[in-house]
Amino acid sequence: MTFLYAAVQNNFLQVASIPSPAILNNIHPLKHKWTLWFLNSKKDLDWVKRLNNVCTFSSVEEFWSLYDSIRPPSVLPNCDYNLFKEGIEPMWEVPQNKNGGRLIVVVEKSRTDLLDQWWLELLIALIGEQFGDDSDEICGAVCNIRQKGSKISLWTTNASNVDANTRIGKIMKDRLMAVWPGYKNTLKVCYEDHSDVQSKTSSAIQSRIII
Repeated sequence: MTFLYAAVQNNFLQVASIPSPAILNNIHPLKHKWTLWFLNSKKDLDWVKRLNNVCTFSSVEEFWSLYDSIRPPSVLPNCDYNLFKEGIEPMWEVPQNKNGGRLIVVVEKSRTDLLDQWWLELLIALIGEQFGDDSDEICGAVCNIRQKGSKISLWTTNASNVDANTRIGKIMKDRLMAVWPGYKNTLKVCYEDHSDVQSKTSSAIQSRIII
């Protein structure tokens, strides 16, 4: 599915623009290729049919061209944005994710401005490899947009690698606090094992790490 078709079908296209030749000739490649996925709000469809592969990008310029063309998370209730390394689907069951987990931050339902800024800050840190040697442990990022409160998370490939997941969580927290320093004393990053999330019997999930 092409980016334009997916955008029109799911109503997350904001502005369509064609970069100038000067911009296209000045490319800054990323270490990894990244794929943006979009989960629409059509609850009457199967989950897999709601998931759309929007596009894959490999440069800073392509990222900004894409980001400037889609709607911010705050105006897409009951949808998900997923940004994962090329070749990794945003599903628990795939090999890269099945033994992993997620570092998660909950965003208050009234703070839509915070949701948009934190999501963008996390994406920039992700594609910019700002997690150092632990970047290879990261599979992707997810933004779950809900009216009762949204969640932003980083998915890692190995839930047992406590040291790496802790380091990643600390950097994640630092990046988010850099945007809103006022949250320094209240911002909490928790690590959840995917297996715990899948087998949960209540809304409460035991956090493996709290930062």
